[in-house]
Amino acid sequence: MQTIINYITELKQTLEGLPLDHIDQAITILHEARMRGWQIFIMGNGGSASTASHMVCDLGKNTRHPGWPNFKVIGLADNMAIFSAYANDEGYENVFCNQLDSLLMPEDVVVGISASGNSPNVLKAIELATSRGATTIGFTGFNGGQLASMVDVNLNVSSDSIEQVEDIHLMLEHLITKVLREEVNQVSTSSKLEDLFPASMHRIHTGLEELPLVGDVSKDGIPQRSMNSLDLFTAISRELAVELNLRDLMRRILRITLENMGATSGSIVVLGETGRVLEGALVYNGVYQNHAPQQFAEVVERGLAGWVVENRQAVLIPNTRDDPRWLARNWDQESDKPRSAISVPLFANDHVVGVLTLVNSQAGKFTDEDLSLLTAISAFVSLVNYAV
Repeated sequence: MQTIINYITELKQTLEGLPLDHIDQAITILHEARMRGWQIFIMGNGGSASTASHMVCDLGKNTRHPGWPNFKVIGLADNMAIFSAYANDEGYENVFCNQLDSLLMPEDVVVGISASGNSPNVLKAIELATSRGATTIGFTGFNGGQLASMVDVNLNVSSDSIEQVEDIHLMLEHLITKVLREEVNQVSTSSKLEDLFPASMHRIHTGLEELPLVGDVSKDGIPQRSMNSLDLFTAISRELAVELNLRDLMRRILRITLENMGATSGSIVVLGETGRVLEGALVYNGVYQNHAPQQFAEVVERGLAGWVVENRQAVLIPNTRDDPRWLARNWDQESDKPRSAISVPLFANDHVVGVLTLVNSQAGKFTDEDLSLLTAISAFVSLVNYAV
């Protein structure tokens, strides 16, 4: 009995010493990877391999939410064929780095789980990740080992008990998944969004008055976020509460979103059950354009909207001129100019029913924060039963 009591007592003491700020940093990194579509690779040996697989499962499945991007998460200890082939032919220390070598891109995230912090195959993979410009997170125990000083964020469980280290690593994985899942589930009111996107919401908090179509213009001619404190989500919910036909509703939501986010152009495309375009609204350089639904079909078939529908996720394009998903239109007088764009899906009953796209007339103007905010707008519209 005393052994049981001692184990639980020591576990409680270890939990009290967890690095909460590092946990928060890891969550932020993973959230950004989700929003930007970056890959997340997770690895470990033995019990840590089991935790890695568990984390892949939880991030991949248990965080899914209509209107939000899914995690692109890959377990490096899960494919036994390639794992054993590398171990047998090229050495066990290469089983992770050789897999990464084929898949890893700059700005991806690599998570290494090692209780000792000294697993050679984990360390070698982290070295590769760092050299490629990836962000690295370590789950360690004891004194952290070599891994602690190699990663960008170290989640250290300061315990000399291997069992307790592995217990808490799994607990941390569950904690991280829960936070990432509940953050998006909270996006149903502007007060919740205040907590999730404080910087974004600070810019948009005020009462709704009559809004002009185009925002204030600076000296360089670029529209600014002209409302110092617009409660954007209250405004949208008011629009959704009004009985309007679909075209008028889209125009009004598009106007509010353009005005708040400093965009020069934008569009909403609405799809039927078969994916056929039912309706569309377009603002080009501050002016509404009249286009028949079939004229929007091209961007769904061959352009960015189609990519968003097919992949069911939001996307940020820093420079439209460099991205093959951006479809130049013959009426677009600025098609050859570098611009930035963000595009998000609209959902109803877990089906993509539309796409909302914003364009800024300068490259690199939209940020990850803007993408998060527009994604939240999409989720908010879905949660108040937007449907066609």
